[in-house]
Amino acid sequence: MLTIEQLKDKAEKLSSWLQEKHDSDPDKLVERMDNLGRLMAVSGQCLADAKYYQDSVINGAIMEALQKAYEERLSPSTINKFVTTAAKDLNYLVNSFDRINASATHLLDATRTAISFEKSKMNIL
Repeated sequence: MLTIEQLKDKAEKLSSWLQEKHDSDPDKLVERMDNLGRLMAVSGQCLADAKYYQDSVINGAIMEALQKAYEERLSPSTINKFVTTAAKDLNYLVNSFDRINASATHLLDATRTAISFEKSKMNIL
């Protein structure tokens, strides 16, 4: 399992790679499809790791919130906000990997379309 810092670094690198413009050469497109498949596997594992950390923080925050609620008579909505904000950095990380997965899926579809387009151009010639 990666550390939180490693996950942050991985999210930044994966996101940067997804945003790069790539060549439309058919061989490069096939290579990109392979890379996108691997990226999706890696980002899926990173998403699971980030959710594990998120759940750990939320669990600790729930215990702390229950103690505060008992001592300070906090409302349920205040307790909920306390728990949610305790994991805000991990929520961002989880959302980042979720968006990376979604983007990779869409780019994979777009790459397949580009390959089909290049293939049809070759058939015309």
